[in-house]
Amino acid sequence: MSAAPRRGVLAALAAASLLALSACGGGDGGGDGGGKGDGKPSAAQSGTGKDAGARPLTAEQAKAALLVPADMPSGWEVNKDIPAYDVGATGMQFGKADKAACQPLLDVFVGADNGPKAQAHAMTDLKQAGETGIQMTQGVTSYQEAEAVKVMDRKTDFGACAKFRAKGADGTTDEAAGSELKVPALGDGARGARVVFAATDEGVSIQHDIAAVRVGGTVVTVSQASFTTADSALFASSLRKAVEKVQRAQQKAGGKG
Repeated sequence: MSAAPRRGVLAALAAASLLALSACGGGDGGGDGGGKGDGKPSAAQSGTGKDAGARPLTAEQAKAALLVPADMPSGWEVNKDIPAYDVGATGMQFGKADKAACQPLLDVFVGADNGPKAQAHAMTDLKQAGETGIQMTQGVTSYQEAEAVKVMDRKTDFGACAKFRAKGADGTTDEAAGSELKVPALGDGARGARVVFAATDEGVSIQHDIAAVRVGGTVVTVSQASFTTADSALFASSLRKAVEKVQRAQQKAGGKG
């Protein structure tokens, strides 16, 4: 069975999700935290407080830390099937789980509707040339450091998610299975998860290997989607490269890197 229909479905789901969030004012990227104040940065934002930790990245710094085709092996390109605009960290979501315990698996760590407010967020989609190639989605989401710790500490009950259903923004529902995934020990902490969507009449099974690494107040996420066999070596090397870029950006922003 061709992987092309499944790729189209995923692209449509991602686009529909972004459009839905944009229409309802969703997303939590690039803001000032939404709080009232005098317009001056707080001690945590300026990095001058006793426990300020790393300074959050700006939207420009987050965007500059994204992976680009030149960071990948030959044959990789920007995925033009996915809209170039972004509406915030919730745009990372795969959909809505029928079990509350399994929603974190679809939030790609940073995409929870009720998650901490991101100070800046940027994301990109890359793909291997050809219809059956691997796709890679990367997010750079920057918070006050204490909030980034909360994001990484959010618990996931993998035992309850061996089988669940995931509903996309267009109303379609897929059978899914989640499990913990071992990822390289990078940055200030790293976590991994695997979500496999079962084959349907319209397309083949697809596997998402997801990793999140905290660098100070920034969480870098890499999600590899494969239609046949995941490239574990490429996944690990891409994650390392993404973390290195965020570490450089964090050093420029101030605080830990």
